[in-house]
Amino acid sequence: MPVDVYERITARILRNLEAGTIPWRKPWVGGEAGHPRNLASGHFYRGINPFLLACTPYESPYWLTFNQAKKLGGSVRKGEKSTPVIFWKWWEKVNSKTGEKEKFPLLRYYNVFNVAQCDLPSDKLPGSASVPEFAFEPIEVCERVVFEMPDPPEISHEGGTASYRPSDDSIRVPKPERFEKPESYYATLFHELSHSTGHVSRLNRPSVTSLISFGSRSYSKEELIAEMGATFLCGHCGIENTVIENSAAYIAGWLRSLKNDKRLVVHAAAAAQKSADFILGRRDSVDCKSQEKEEVSNV
Repeated sequence: MPVDVYERITARILRNLEAGTIPWRKPWVGGEAGHPRNLASGHFYRGINPFLLACTPYESPYWLTFNQAKKLGGSVRKGEKSTPVIFWKWWEKVNSKTGEKEKFPLLRYYNVFNVAQCDLPSDKLPGSASVPEFAFEPIEVCERVVFEMPDPPEISHEGGTASYRPSDDSIRVPKPERFEKPESYYATLFHELSHSTGHVSRLNRPSVTSLISFGSRSYSKEELIAEMGATFLCGHCGIENTVIENSAAYIAGWLRSLKNDKRLVVHAAAAAQKSADFILGRRDSVDCKSQEKEEVSNV
């Protein structure tokens, strides 16, 4: 892939970020379609919270705190990890000079669990909705990228989530028929393939090989790398025009947790180039072990 393709796509993403982007959404239809919400209160999550919750590997849009699960007569399963949800709380203080009350916003968070992480009474569980499917026509050039990737991970099509699991080097994505358009399916698969290049047997990227918590700085950087890598692969296949707005919105969401430092996109692009080159079989373009590790440490 010519280097100018990488540069062109990076520039387009940066332009989208500067201009403001559309809200990111999952490009496939979930098993229980809907905006993330609290099961007990019915409250719909706002701000960056829908994005953070949508990026977790759960199909249901319903969430609960630990205490809410108990009040419903259920419990959170032992060993389950929570997801933080942030909110602003206004704090009042009297100005010592003027005597007037002043309000200050304070950032707070609480932890929630998806209903899939909980054991709840059957009458408290939300109803499930049927999942529509769309006609799917494979895109030959995209199929070739997937099947010609050197040392590929195992890929399975099941459920309503997309994820890469380093422990057994496997990718899970929804069935192609659950995507509204084939370009979105390949963009999603390319994202997970980009994650897989960080495996110890490939580029040995610390943001994949190390134990990293969801939403942390290293996790956010890895998401930038994977999404940039996916968009580069879409550019190679000539389908980036149909997915780049959603990619830019996805990147914008993670940049919020990195204090909106758009320079990180440029650094992530350097690591993403190596990821895309690996998938495309351009092994001579990067020292897979040492250079990638050095690049990511500078992101």
